[in-house]
Amino acid sequence: MITIDAMMVCLDLSDLDEKLVAFSRSVCERLQVRKVYFVHNIKLYELADDFREMLGDLDLGKEVESNIADIVSEQFGNITDYEILVGQEPITGLILADLVKRYKVKLTLLGKKMSDKGTGTQGIKLLRILPCSVLVLPETASFNIRKVLVPIDFSENSLHALRLSKALSDQLQLQLETMHVYRLPTQFFPLISEEEAVKKAVEVVKGKFAGLQKRHPEIAGVPFTLVRAANKNIAERIALHLQKGHHDLLVLGLKGNNAMPGLSLGSVPTEVYNSDLKVPLWLVYSEDEIR
Repeated sequence: MITIDAMMVCLDLSDLDEKLVAFSRSVCERLQVRKVYFVHNIKLYELADDFREMLGDLDLGKEVESNIADIVSEQFGNITDYEILVGQEPITGLILADLVKRYKVKLTLLGKKMSDKGTGTQGIKLLRILPCSVLVLPETASFNIRKVLVPIDFSENSLHALRLSKALSDQLQLQLETMHVYRLPTQFFPLISEEEAVKKAVEVVKGKFAGLQKRHPEIAGVPFTLVRAANKNIAERIALHLQKGHHDLLVLGLKGNNAMPGLSLGSVPTEVYNSDLKVPLWLVYSEDEIR
């Protein structure tokens, strides 16, 4: 059973906050979440001087906390223990990363607007710096999750994502499908037959998945789909398969990079995040990678 000792919900005082808080309630209703931290950081240096003068002696932190409390009261209620944290630090990512470490946060919820409403650069920064798994909620996403898709590349990280997805699907009685996107070495065409190359690639990948099922009997019954990248990149193929299969949640495993001070997001998760997905995206780090 999936249990989450501490979950953090990042709010930005936009219209998306109400939906994000309501989604956090949905997560708590489905999973065992012991405590939730609703967090916002006020970047005072971004305020114009004339606006600061207008504020006068107003305690902006208390006003923001009161605003968040109203949203939480309406959209979250008392489903589990929670705390509202409002900071005033110059760099949002650093204070959030510190909160993750201090309160041993296992999962962070982020909202995401469509690309025509923002660049999403702040979200990418947070994904790179937060030492925990992240669940991204697009503004158009539904809370009604029935089908889960987890792409794998046969690494230990994608296997961790698959195990989590299987546990989630068993716990909530969801449909689960895994997929792999493969590429062919087109630079060797026409020296080798494309038909033979496809046949060999399919044979090799199916053999890998069969071996994976033997080593991990818990995933033996999970449906597996093999997709050729062809003229699209891996992220585009994942997005197309997600839409075609009417999946409601996408889970991706992430790999840490010990040579860097932060965590490495990777090109495919970055491209997937930057696309206008209409379903929640769960980006998963294993405990070993976090350590």
